[in-house]
Amino acid sequence: MRRLLVPLLTCALLVVLAPAALADPAPATAAAAPVRYVALGDSYAAGVGARPDPATGDCRRSTASYPALWAARHDPASFVSVACSGATSGEVIARQVRTVSADTTLVTITVGGNDTGFGPVLAACSTARDDETCLRAVRGGERAARWVAPGGLISTIVGVRLQAPGATILVLGYPRLFEPGADCDVPGVPNAVRREALNRAADTLDAALADAAGRFRGRFVDVRAAFAGHGVCSADPWITPPPASAPAVYHPTAQGYRDGYLPALEAAVTLP
Repeated sequence: MRRLLVPLLTCALLVVLAPAALADPAPATAAAAPVRYVALGDSYAAGVGARPDPATGDCRRSTASYPALWAARHDPASFVSVACSGATSGEVIARQVRTVSADTTLVTITVGGNDTGFGPVLAACSTARDDETCLRAVRGGERAARWVAPGGLISTIVGVRLQAPGATILVLGYPRLFEPGADCDVPGVPNAVRREALNRAADTLDAALADAAGRFRGRFVDVRAAFAGHGVCSADPWITPPPASAPAVYHPTAQGYRDGYLPALEAAVTLP
């Protein structure tokens, strides 16, 4: 039912969307507007792997996440992150997009992983007795990446456009989790065949999100190159490896946000 609701919501939003909401923003005036920043998304936007603040409850937001780091560096006129661990695109649309207002000028989004069954697929590949069980789970996740996640992201972008037609919308993707290669001495990590399949699944999701973002004047920010050399099984991982307890495992560390996500975001944002 959830997989049906997101595409239907996309269609409904497109029917009622005012043409001005998808038109190019008005030319900049001489006096640049102050930056008003809203961060939306799932655990990768919240900062689950970077010592989240207990006061944020189950959303597990961290001051070391990429939205918080960017805001701390640039001191925007306003900043709020409503990113939440476990959020699907449907939940971002229902609970987070309302935070965007008419004067919002910058919105970042990381969403789609949970639409593909990120957690269950990783669990299957970590515990299955045979490779085919893992590969079957990965193929199911890739189907969702191609057919479910794009509609959810488009619906999110359209919702943001309705709230703030002139905002810059940046969609930050996901890194590959594992450093390529056959050797890995990290306990609990899937074997080389499974790691390769999971990395391909990350590529499939990022490609689908990049295409969807471009359709509605969102800009995709690819972080895979920034994380190259720093996946699980590398000498310097920026992804939390097992046996760390859930939910931090397989999420970026504080260094991953600082040296991976933040530079990619910095390069994509054009300040007024």
